[in-house]
Amino acid sequence: MSSEQNKNATLACSSYAALRHGGAPPSRARSQLGLPKRVAFELEQLFRKRCGAGSGGMRPKFARHEQHVRAVLKGGGFPVLPERRR
Repeated sequence: MSSEQNKNATLACSSYAALRHGGAPPSRARSQLGLPKRVAFELEQLFRKRCGAGSGGMRPKFARHEQHVRAVLKGGGFPVLPERRR
């Protein structure tokens, strides 16, 4: 693989992950990047593997870490933002 191909593959992978983390479904990420189905399938598999398949890929890892949650609650809990008036 040439350095240009490697650069394009890295860019596609990063762009795909950014779109998916932003909330785009796999089909939209594929169409926005103009990816062939095979490449999009491979990127989706990689995305799910890196993000944790059991979490749907969107849940932060610390949110499943019970010790972290206990420590945060012991320290006063998670911050709450006040509701904005409309």
